[in-house]
Amino acid sequence: MTNWIYPEFDFQPRRPLFMVVMSNTAVGKIPGLSAAGTTPDLTFYTPGADAELVETNRIMTMPELPETPGGSPTPAILTRAALTLAKIPSLFVSSGLEKKPAVPFVDLGGLPGRDIRESPAVPDASAIFERGVILGNKVSLLSDCVFIGETIAGGTTTALAVLKALGYDLNVSSSFATNPTELKENVAAEGLLRAGIGKGDLRTDPMRAIAEVGDPMMPAVLGLLRGLTTPAGPRIVLAGGTQMAAILAMAHSMGIDGDISIATTRYVAEDRSAHFIELVKSLNRPYYIADPGLERSKLPPVQTFAQGYVKEGVGAGGAVLAASLYGVSQQQIVEETDRVLMTVKLPHV
Repeated sequence: MTNWIYPEFDFQPRRPLFMVVMSNTAVGKIPGLSAAGTTPDLTFYTPGADAELVETNRIMTMPELPETPGGSPTPAILTRAALTLAKIPSLFVSSGLEKKPAVPFVDLGGLPGRDIRESPAVPDASAIFERGVILGNKVSLLSDCVFIGETIAGGTTTALAVLKALGYDLNVSSSFATNPTELKENVAAEGLLRAGIGKGDLRTDPMRAIAEVGDPMMPAVLGLLRGLTTPAGPRIVLAGGTQMAAILAMAHSMGIDGDISIATTRYVAEDRSAHFIELVKSLNRPYYIADPGLERSKLPPVQTFAQGYVKEGVGAGGAVLAASLYGVSQQQIVEETDRVLMTVKLPHV
């Protein structure tokens, strides 16, 4: 890739807004499934801690920096770096979040997602969706370009399950360098079997798919999309990898139309174990790939992003794209990401 943002984004917003939906799912606690926390139990704290880091460069409600078991830091460091450099405001939204952050956020309510193998995952999906529509309607009056990211451990597995219910046979990405595809497939298959759903059975009913095998982030983002896609509404960029690509598939099934595109990092786009580009192309939606250049970082933990760890999250790819629209360079992104990691304040430190 010759350019660090590909293709060129042909619009410079006057009133950009960066939104991140925070959610929990019990699927994230399944051992070996998510690397968004050094232990499975800590994954429930990660979304709130990500919000604290992006907003304040401090971690207050989690005992340590969110990182993988191998020591790769949360992609929130990249998101904070990009938004800080470009001076883009952020707004965090809670949906089915058990561990709340110690920073301001909008609460759509809802229960944390359940283990899809054992019971319906998001029984209150429709209520979350309707509250998301209300929020989206309000935000549509405030911004001309809204970026929407997510932070939820275990979300790629629930995305896989919903995609199968909609009839797609594509792999999702992973925060691990080696994608635990077999484990994800097994969990998704168990969830679908428990719900009595075959491949493609719910291609016209994504909300039921979410209620049975999804997670609380999904109805929140879909509600936002519905509320934002007014005739004079803003441009919308989904900021994320295969989870947000799955949202595109759900929105397509629901007839949600508008100026909606998706942006991710090159680490997701180049992930051969996943099918990000194939899925987005099949939906005929524009996509953008941002190369943060983190292989040039001076810090080994940050360099791991370019080695296939973490890859995406907290809207990192979309945040880098957004920053580039205001003259921020790739080298500035690298240097600021290093600075964020070196200066983040941890509890009791």
